[in-house]
Amino acid sequence: MKERLYSLDLLRGLDMIVLVVAGPLVRAMNSAWQLPPSVMGQFKHGWECFTFWDIIMPLFVFMCGAAVPFSLSRRLENGRAGLAFWRHVLWRVAMLWVLGMVVQGNLLTLDPVKFNPYSNTLQSIAAGYLAAACVMLIPSKAIRIAVPIACAVVYTLLLAFGGDYTEFGNFAFKSDIAILKAILPANSEYLAHPNHYTWFSTSLMFAAMTLAGYHATEILRGEGEKRTKAIRLFVYGGVLEAVGWAVSPWIPVIKPIYTLSFTAQAMGWCVIALAVLYVLTDMLMLRKGLGVVVLFGQCALTAYLVGGFFRSVLVRLAEILTQGIPHVFGCEKATMSIIVACVVAVEIALVLAVRRRLRELNRR
Repeated sequence: MKERLYSLDLLRGLDMIVLVVAGPLVRAMNSAWQLPPSVMGQFKHGWECFTFWDIIMPLFVFMCGAAVPFSLSRRLENGRAGLAFWRHVLWRVAMLWVLGMVVQGNLLTLDPVKFNPYSNTLQSIAAGYLAAACVMLIPSKAIRIAVPIACAVVYTLLLAFGGDYTEFGNFAFKSDIAILKAILPANSEYLAHPNHYTWFSTSLMFAAMTLAGYHATEILRGEGEKRTKAIRLFVYGGVLEAVGWAVSPWIPVIKPIYTLSFTAQAMGWCVIALAVLYVLTDMLMLRKGLGVVVLFGQCALTAYLVGGFFRSVLVRLAEILTQGIPHVFGCEKATMSIIVACVVAVEIALVLAVRRRLRELNRR
């Protein structure tokens, strides 16, 4: 199978819409109407828990890995990685890393005291993408399957024997601080006020998540009927879920440090979601009315940047465009926040449509 899978773009698009459209809209609705705590709790991160919002970032990483067999296979020269292959891989890794520093690493402040070199989803994707690019070149399928398992096991052992599972006593956090103390100025703002999300040693789990997506797509690209592939994908997701639940009595479900119990469950849900969409859209061909979602999926990186880094610009533009609504309809400030969030969603979709059109013209 060489054609692009519709379900991949659809799942990535759903992830982006939840992140840059649904999340802000729900928060605006909460400020206006005070939604039940049970609802808002699903749109927040905690320490030892698993909420709906916790799946967004893992799904983004998973989908990056799912795209690797398509994006990189065509860059191989007679099955081998040449200069063009590595130029593309390293350029993409560098681009994602720098963009990550721009978005959340305070790069544009040009102040080393405010820098954080590794603090963003885009950088975790960069780490996983590099790992996936290396692994796909391994001839042995058994070794390719073993690599993400080994990454997860090694990281789990480090957490188990290198500290506890508290916010600032776990191995991942302590190793991050040790590395940052070695490379950042002594008066670094991050060192003075660290958060409990971890990155450096957690890259082992980012690699495992990316490769989980890679192997999901390999199942769909493999030999056999579509029905058989869908069954394999459901079994794959079920096994990951079972592992996550099986170890949870001993390993807490903690998203900020990506414990095995959390990561296995998250990847299980990602695989199952992909399997469901594969059945609906690639087997049953139920695709009507999904164009906007696919648009977000095909321009996921742009959606992430526009919906995050440039949101304040879009919000201001939306406020200008809707400033006459209170005068005509008498809307209150809280209601206006919902209207503004809806207008921002439309603005993002328009930016993505222009981005896709420019890309299509560039390919001609």
